[in-house]
Parts: sequence; structure tokens; C-alpha cells
Amino acid sequence: MSKHPKAHNTGFSLIELLVVVAVVAILAAVAYPTYREQVASARRADMKAELMRLAQYMERVYTETGCYNPDADNKCTGSGKPDIGTTSDYYDVAFSVGPTANTFTLEATPKTGTPQAGDGKMGIDHLGQRYWDEDGSGKIDSPTEDDWDRG
Repeated sequence: MSKHPKAHNTGFSLIELLVVVAVVAILAAVAYPTYREQVASARRADMKAELMRLAQYMERVYTETGCYNPDADNKCTGSGKPDIGTTSDYYDVAFSVGPTANTFTLEATPKTGTPQAGDGKMGIDHLGQRYWDEDGSGKIDSPTEDDWDRG
């Protein structure tokens, strides 16, 4: 007879390990889409801030020159187009209207092939009116599309 006590197994069984893996997989499946939406929302917020910055720049151009489209000599001949000088990995930013002497509309369009593709265009005009064409129809025809808030 052996005088040593019987050894106890202290590891995990295969069933216990599979249950833990299944629980983690379920949590990840629920959390990942929410994470992706939050990342897309953060990118959208960054572009909203950039559009606001560019609109403020255009107002500064107007204050200094008397128009939104001064020429190279800062005269209002109607032939200029200020360099908005912005780059984004997820959006193309450009003037969708103008600029004319008294108006402009800036628009951010999601780049194809990026996670923001299909997110809809955002824009701001010389009056500070903001829109977000969420459904990508090209028209702002829904009450939820006349601002930058999600409807």
C-alpha cells in the first residue's frame, strides 16, 4: 500500500473550455457590429468638424475679400476658388456648389472601398445649413436628412 494521498486533477476539462470559448464567441458576435458603428460614427464626427472648420475658413475669406471666390490677388472678379486643402482617408471633400461671390456649398462624400462607403454625403453651405443624405438618394427629402443628426 502506498502512503501517498491520491492526486487531484486541477486543470480544465474539454467541455469547460468549449463552454468558455462559446460564451466569448457570442459576446464578440454581439459587440463587433456595435464597435464598427461607433468607429464609423467617430469618423463621421471628425468629418463634421472638418466641414465646420472649412466653412469658417470660407467665412474668413469672405470677411477679408468681400466674396467667397477671390482671384489670386484677393479681388472679387468671380474667377477664383479657394484651396480648401483637406485630405481624408475616408471622405472626398469638395465644393458641390460654387463658390460664387455670395454662396458656397461644401460636401463630404464617402470614398468607395473604405468602411465609410455607403454612409451618405454630408454638406454645409454659406448659411451654415447642414445636411446628411443618409440614404444616398442625392436628395434631401427626409426630415432626418436636413441636419447631421442620425434620425
